[in-house]
Amino acid sequence: MAGIDDHRRLHLDQAAAEEGVLDGVGDAGDAELHANGTAPATSPAVSLMITNRQRAALRALGFSEETIRQMTPAEAHGKLGLA
Repeated sequence: MAGIDDHRRLHLDQAAAEEGVLDGVGDAGDAELHANGTAPATSPAVSLMITNRQRAALRALGFSEETIRQMTPAEAHGKLGLA
């Protein structure tokens, strides 16, 4: 039984250490934001799909089902002002 408690304690200690490292990474990103006045560089977002809500919004803007079906997600998001 003592071995199990020691094993659990070890995992909890490791989790606490990892959380501390991740908090430090977040703090470094926040420091970069405040130092430069801009957000750290990130990868550009990629539009992967058109959601049902977005399809409804496109229909409300006057696009036909066929036109929406032929749109790429990036085109649809651009029409909706999401790009």
